[in-house]
Amino acid sequence: MDQFQTFTSMALPDWAEWAYGMPGRPAFIGPASGRIHYLEWNDDDSKPPLLLIHGFRAHAHWWDMVAPFLMEHYRVFAIDLPGMGDSDHASAYTPHTHSDAIIQWAEALNMGSFKAVGHSFGGGRLLQVCARRPDLVEQAVIVDTYQLFPGVILPPDPVKANKKRVYPDQAAALSRFRLAPPQPEALQFLVDIIARQSIREENGQWTWKFDPFMDSATFAVPDADTLLPSIKTPVDTVYGALSEVVPDALARRIVSALGNAGKRIRIPGGHHHLMLDQPIALIATLLALLGPDNRSNP
Repeated sequence: MDQFQTFTSMALPDWAEWAYGMPGRPAFIGPASGRIHYLEWNDDDSKPPLLLIHGFRAHAHWWDMVAPFLMEHYRVFAIDLPGMGDSDHASAYTPHTHSDAIIQWAEALNMGSFKAVGHSFGGGRLLQVCARRPDLVEQAVIVDTYQLFPGVILPPDPVKANKKRVYPDQAAALSRFRLAPPQPEALQFLVDIIARQSIREENGQWTWKFDPFMDSATFAVPDADTLLPSIKTPVDTVYGALSEVVPDALARRIVSALGNAGKRIRIPGGHHHLMLDQPIALIATLLALLGPDNRSNP
């Protein structure tokens, strides 16, 4: 826990102290020029695998406060998608770069079929994997995941992907950390920890881990009306009642379009980054959805 306590000056509640006291073990797959980084919370092969996938320009550590609570029933992993976290930056990005990486990760670890949870952009890449490789994903849970239907206006990207930003010291970099979209009700100690894990030192200066030239427009394909019906994997949908990214009408439209829709759960008081403002509710929801009897109730 000590390594995480240095990331924030705030006292941690008991549940967070316990979770951060059980950090994931870092590992890599892939060649030196295209490594994919991931975290693993246990190596018990008798437990089924569960993959956690972060949002755009985020990283695997966004799941640090969630993953330990899922270890009782699962061998839990969290991946850094290419161009984000501690994975290498790609020379070029396509709409399938990140779903390709998830498939590559699963095949490299001989994962077979697995359950998976994707937040925001990560949920979209998870849906791509479900459509492309239905043999891989046994069950999917998408968390506040935007889907682009034809004719729907894409939310603006606050980051212009054309410039690497550097700062003279760690404090200056941390002062520039922002959630996108803004989320004033996020728990500050969680924001502090994630911010510290989002930057790295390079040549005496500090910069963001994500690839600054990774343009969000590359992945904005308006194919939800064809992608979602093609998915045969069971997909549960979780979103925040106050989300600016996935309003209730869009969530209902996504569920209606899915080829094998599961439960639709709207978390009261939750915004887009549910692990930051409603972590206990999110953990409880995932435990319920991913349990062995989760489909026995209407």
